[in-house]
Amino acid sequence: MSDVMDFFIEKFRKNLELKPEPSRYSSPRPYRNAMVSFRGCSIYDLEERKDILVNEAGLNPFLFRADKIPGCDLLSDSGTTTMTTEQWAAMLLGDEAYGSNEGYFMLKEQIKDTFGNSWGNGGGSAPGVNEDTFIFHQGRAAENAFFSMLSRELRKKGAVEHRPLSTELMPELKERIQSRADSIAGEGDAPYYIIPSNSHFDTTEGNVEDKGMVPLNLPCREHLENKEDFDFRGNMDLEELESLLVNEGGRVPLVYLTITNNTGGGQPVSMRNIKLVRELTAKHGVPFFFDACRFAENAWFIKNKEEGYSSVSIPDIVHEMFDNVDGFHISFKKDGLVNIGGAILFRSGTPFDKLYPDFREELTDYQIMVEGHPTYGGLAGRDLKGIVVGLRTVTRRDYLDARIGQVNRFGAKLVESGIPIVRPVGGHAVYIDVDKFFDGASHDVEFMGISLTALMLIAGHRFCELGTYAFGKFAGGQEIPPDPRVNNVRAAVPRLAYEDQDLFSAAEAMKILYDDRDRIPGVDVKYGRELKLRHFKSRFTFK
Repeated sequence: MSDVMDFFIEKFRKNLELKPEPSRYSSPRPYRNAMVSFRGCSIYDLEERKDILVNEAGLNPFLFRADKIPGCDLLSDSGTTTMTTEQWAAMLLGDEAYGSNEGYFMLKEQIKDTFGNSWGNGGGSAPGVNEDTFIFHQGRAAENAFFSMLSRELRKKGAVEHRPLSTELMPELKERIQSRADSIAGEGDAPYYIIPSNSHFDTTEGNVEDKGMVPLNLPCREHLENKEDFDFRGNMDLEELESLLVNEGGRVPLVYLTITNNTGGGQPVSMRNIKLVRELTAKHGVPFFFDACRFAENAWFIKNKEEGYSSVSIPDIVHEMFDNVDGFHISFKKDGLVNIGGAILFRSGTPFDKLYPDFREELTDYQIMVEGHPTYGGLAGRDLKGIVVGLRTVTRRDYLDARIGQVNRFGAKLVESGIPIVRPVGGHAVYIDVDKFFDGASHDVEFMGISLTALMLIAGHRFCELGTYAFGKFAGGQEIPPDPRVNNVRAAVPRLAYEDQDLFSAAEAMKILYDDRDRIPGVDVKYGRELKLRHFKSRFTFK
């Protein structure tokens, strides 16, 4: 297979020799560079990257050395933000006291300012007493803690009868739930509880499954029908949600809404959809939570795309969004604009509080055992101060205009090259549609997202496969694709890190692959096909 890689190496090398075309911009960025970091490798080291890709990383972008990526590292936008000088200044003033450090109280105040006055009030002068803010070292740890405690609370309610699903469920919905339940625990011993979402991300899904529950994706019909002119493809399917709550509400401990919808292409959720989900959950007495990692980007789309919000400020839109939920989990590594940190937050007097009165106390115990004292939650005091400034910055209109505008220009560049992407472009990333990329090609599309990310590494850019390998699984001797089907390669753009020239060079490299897509080989899985969260660990070879 070396000859195919050498073919693309020569194509990439010739592309580097082309003279760049001038771009046209009518307005400057709302920030300037205060610091730069020169890379320790060269875009011309193509053969070296080929060797690392094949012999060290096993074609897996997660295992490829970051210090050997001379172009855009678009593996994730999580914790990869370039922080501001204001954040670095605040971090120099970090209070590293073990308990009740200054940054904790500053964070509580900023949470009220960012999300609304009904948040960040618990504990008061006695942190840990009736607390509502639980700090963790990152969002993934917060997810694990939340679903661990939820599973414990559900078990405390006693054994449940593993009865069949209601015959009154929408037939397609019932089939999807049953199929997913069987794949988790085996037919005849299906999990009882279901966590519906517009779309769970990979680690959220993994945490739900690990706790013996069914993660159920209910993306809206407009998304499934690939309506490129629909601005809120991240919405939840309300008809399916209502069918679930009416017929199997006892199996649903809470409803989860991801803003923006990462798995669904970084697509936003409308305020109308948020409020209608709230109405349904309130009607059936079911708690409602956000996965709020990209809340500010979601608010920007509401302001710019939803009727009635053009004159409403981003901070006010955020407050209105969060007035509808019982609680939320967040990775501050996204719209907190920092490199580390996460949290779980609760609002008092909600259905969740009434259903699980001991939840917060037990979560405090878990937090102490796993992360440390509740007032630092696994973070250094300086990190808390960085989060405070990040939350203050992220709702600025000029920042969000620049951030989402850049991602949209990147998407437009790919479209201009004929590359099929999920449209409209979302807030934090561009998603390449792998099925359409290889439509009409002479080979099977299974796992071809892995092939694309591998060859892009040779070109010097790191993308992430979020498709049939990341969201599928191998069970019972056969491959089970995600349902609904997802088959994308994601280019997640770190905040404040790259300029258009960088992103456009990645688009040019992807165009080379698209123009010769018939020559791109498939992959064989050499290790990890049957593992959980397999895309983080697997190794591949080209066929």
